Amino acid sequence: MSKSTTARFSGRTAIVTGAGRGIGRSIAQRLAADGAQVLVVGRTLESLEDTVKAIEAEGGEGWAMAGDISDVGDVTAVVDEAVQRWGRIDMLVNNAAVFDEPPFLDVDAETFRRTFDINVIGTFLMSQAVARGMVKNRRGSIVHISSIDALGADGPVTAYTASKAAVVSMARTMAMELSPHGVRINCVAPGFVNTDMVHKTSTPNVLEHMLHDFTRVPMRRLVEPEEIAATVSFLVSDDASAITGSNIVVDGGLTANLFVMETLPEPAIPLGS
Repeated sequence: MSKSTTARFSGRTAIVTGAGRGIGRSIAQRLAADGAQVLVVGRTLESLEDTVKAIEAEGGEGWAMAGDISDVGDVTAVVDEAVQRWGRIDMLVNNAAVFDEPPFLDVDAETFRRTFDINVIGTFLMSQAVARGMVKNRRGSIVHISSIDALGADGPVTAYTASKAAVVSMARTMAMELSPHGVRINCVAPGFVNTDMVHKTSTPNVLEHMLHDFTRVPMRRLVEPEEIAATVSFLVSDDASAITGSNIVVDGGLTANLFVMETLPEPAIPLGS
């Protein structure tokens, strides 16, 4: 990813959580390539520093700070450090999330709570801490990374799907309250994305199918992390100045197709024929 020639975010600042790998790293790289100064946040400093190196290698500006977004003290420290360094925060991307649970009959309350602590409460804490300054400045944009799992189930991940639905709902209410103060709130809902997690959890045959002939998806492939990052960059930009309270789906068309006709035992007779 090369340095943007437009530098649409020159002079602006951004925080990206969960930026040590995958979608979060791609978002941080894209915002930096578009001219923003980017603070990358996560629980593992080493991976965050790798993201900063990637940003700097492309001519961008970034720095890393470790922190747990479900911890009020860590959130306060991150936001205070950013404000002290920059004076203000223009953009926040809430990407950090966990995705690790057994099926519904086996998942315990502690796992459920931990999922919500990070995916929902952590998103809330970061948003509230950053939005206070944005409201004072009467300018800012916040994007939550949601999921198509907020729209329908795709596996035995009850806590995760519930948490992502909560994030989308929270964004709508935030938009109602904060948009009159110049602060826009939106979500980006990725479909199946070509990240290291997909590679680690898929058999070779499944991975080959998803990469090149993903029958369930109209575009017949996985979404690339850079495509999620491009959508985020648009939403936090002035080009999206009238968009707030939305959940933008980036899934290659997966949720546009109910996939009913394709699964019938034989071709249906078209109505009216």
